[in-house]
Amino acid sequence: MDWNLFIGRFHPVMVHLPIGIFILGYGFEILFQSGYRNPINSRKIIIATYSFGLLSGIIAAVTGWQLSLSDAYGMAPLNDHKYLGIATLVLMLAVIIYQIKAPEVKGRLKLGLSTVAIVLTALTGHFGGNLTHGASYLVEYGPEFLKGEADTGTPVLTTMNPDSVQIYGTIIRPLLDHNCMACHHSGSDKGGLILEDYPSLFKTSDHNQPIAPGDPFASEIFTRVSLPANHEKAMPPRGAGFGYTDIQILKYWIENGADSLTVFNSDTMTPELIALINRDYGLDYSPKPYYDRIRVDRPDDDLLAELRRSGYRVHFLSETNFLLDVAFMNDSISTEHLKLLGKISDHVTILKLVNCHLTDDLIQDMAPMTHLTRMDISKNKRLSGGVAFLAKHDHLESVNFNETALSKDALEHLLTGFEDLRVYVRHTNITREERADLSQAFPGAEIISEFTFETVAPAKSVFRSESEN
Repeated sequence: MDWNLFIGRFHPVMVHLPIGIFILGYGFEILFQSGYRNPINSRKIIIATYSFGLLSGIIAAVTGWQLSLSDAYGMAPLNDHKYLGIATLVLMLAVIIYQIKAPEVKGRLKLGLSTVAIVLTALTGHFGGNLTHGASYLVEYGPEFLKGEADTGTPVLTTMNPDSVQIYGTIIRPLLDHNCMACHHSGSDKGGLILEDYPSLFKTSDHNQPIAPGDPFASEIFTRVSLPANHEKAMPPRGAGFGYTDIQILKYWIENGADSLTVFNSDTMTPELIALINRDYGLDYSPKPYYDRIRVDRPDDDLLAELRRSGYRVHFLSETNFLLDVAFMNDSISTEHLKLLGKISDHVTILKLVNCHLTDDLIQDMAPMTHLTRMDISKNKRLSGGVAFLAKHDHLESVNFNETALSKDALEHLLTGFEDLRVYVRHTNITREERADLSQAFPGAEIISEFTFETVAPAKSVFRSESEN
């Protein structure tokens, strides 16, 4: 049996008694000072009320001190509450003595001193609430300007470039400072754990290593913050603690080596983590197309003008991305057209050569395009696929073969190198059975041959009688 904890847990019961009594005595004093002396015919009633409050306050302070021995509270908020409580009791004792000793003519001074004591009582209660519920408890559902002043431990990252967000410095460190530092600093190393700086995260504490790079479940911090809130070993013991999103970020950071310079990488993040960070931190790590991840210099304007005069439509992807979306707009393309196109081959990412009499011989003479991701060569009926040309493009994502002479063998050869390619094969030489075989052989590919629509049941009139149904 632990008598300290047993008696200490009566503190929440006792602590409200002196607060109520002090407020009652203060109300009596206001009435007395305002001239309403029939109900309060003597200062002795005020003095007796304050004295009873002081006695109950001392009992509450003793039980609070015993409860503090449990090591379940952060040192900083605990000290704020404890020292303010002591100051309140000392001041209330001074109020009682002044009420007894000072002449009646100093009633306003007495009321002023009592007012200070009541303010201290309120502050002590507020810090006690912070100790139990966290610093943001009072203003959590209040006006936005009050919330802005509360330290929630969550940094504002919406204005940052997602690629520059270092996980430790911008998210993990503020979370540790807000939730853990009250108990785990050089002046209060509970459990032998100090979390004041980055190197301390890897020094073994009384229980386990705080952070074990690569292994979240061998990391004491991750284990403790991910326990249910009502678990006796959950950390932090008070306050909101780590949210689900922050626990997932901590897990990701540890799994990826727990380096102080580690940044988020959409290639290694789960869709859930991407969605959580976007929701709670305003950072978008959704996987980006290849052409959004690279940058090229602006091509020569004179060359672009020449391309447009030759029948090409040429667009930049955006004002800041100089990769090109190019389409040939005339009905017959030639070797000269393709040679001109080759002069900007390092800038083309989307290419449309539709219904322009493109042939296998012509496509083989085209210059490879470093950043080609999408190509539309549909409606060129003499083209059997141009597989040899397409196979040179590592970043190819989709090809439109609709209404060409594409064969199963040509498509199979292409998919061997691009297992996740999207291809459109409507009105080609590939039969439905061959398409089914290819889909089974290359499950990562998306082979689209026709448009289908779901069958919709005929609507029933709401006025139709049951006999008609």
